[in-house]
Amino acid sequence: MFKNKKGEFRAGWKIAGMLGAVFGSLYLLVFAIQFGFSFIMMATGNLDASTGIGTPLAYQIAAVINASMMFIQTLVMIGIPILLWRKGLKKDLRSLGLPALTEHWRSMGMGLAVGAGSMTLVFLLLLFTDSAQVLTWTPQWNFSFLVMLAMYILVGYSEEIVCRGYIQGVMKQTHNPILIVLVPSILFSLMHSANSGMGLIPYLNLFLIGLYLSLITLSSGSLYPAIGYHIFWNFFQGPVYGFSVSGGMESGLLSTYMKGNSLLNGGAFGPEGGLIVTAVILLMLGVWYWKNQAQLPVLWKQLKSENVETASEE
Repeated sequence: MFKNKKGEFRAGWKIAGMLGAVFGSLYLLVFAIQFGFSFIMMATGNLDASTGIGTPLAYQIAAVINASMMFIQTLVMIGIPILLWRKGLKKDLRSLGLPALTEHWRSMGMGLAVGAGSMTLVFLLLLFTDSAQVLTWTPQWNFSFLVMLAMYILVGYSEEIVCRGYIQGVMKQTHNPILIVLVPSILFSLMHSANSGMGLIPYLNLFLIGLYLSLITLSSGSLYPAIGYHIFWNFFQGPVYGFSVSGGMESGLLSTYMKGNSLLNGGAFGPEGGLIVTAVILLMLGVWYWKNQAQLPVLWKQLKSENVETASEE
């Protein structure tokens, strides 16, 4: 039940264990922070236990904590999979898809460029179809722009390490190419279930984005193209063009609002909830296939090989 014929824990149990450790740690961490904050605020007279009303200082501290939670969450999502990969599975970072960045800075740069280009195409299509309108073309610079860049760098690393690194890496032991790309893509989509405004099209688009990221990870041999794509796809979507990112409201350099048919533009969820993103990601999948069709038989044969995990570590 728990182990395969080789005596290894089955891929599903490894994935479930990692996700349980990540989300369990996050739950305990959030509980500890909230409990500690409430205890200290009540002990110092900054929070009334009977009414729940706090002083201005309490609300200021609460705002800082809330703003910090995304950073804390991403650090947990980076740290636990790497720890389990290194100490639990006894594998190195190269086999996780994280060789030295100095060796792969070009692939990271290409991922950043393609991610920015893809979202810019989405932006232009939304304007062309009259599905969005820019209220002001004057960039609204402020310090939060740099904070959001740092946050989206961590988000890109964390979600790719979890999905395309650990989950896809573990799925290689099945030697089933279809499952190797489908499972991390499905779980990537489902991980956003708690986001505001989730529905059929957002689930579909997030699955397709995950599928594209899984494929470029396999064809490149590292996580860096997917990490780069993920960072600038989100960053240009929110802090640059001013769209909501996966249901989360953002303010950007440009002030943009959606109008018209939400089936096209995604409405309050942001572009990832609309069919324009569906079309752009299908285009990206087509481009990937066109560029890699010659090597697909070799790649598929390698994934089916019993030595695939050993080969990935060399």
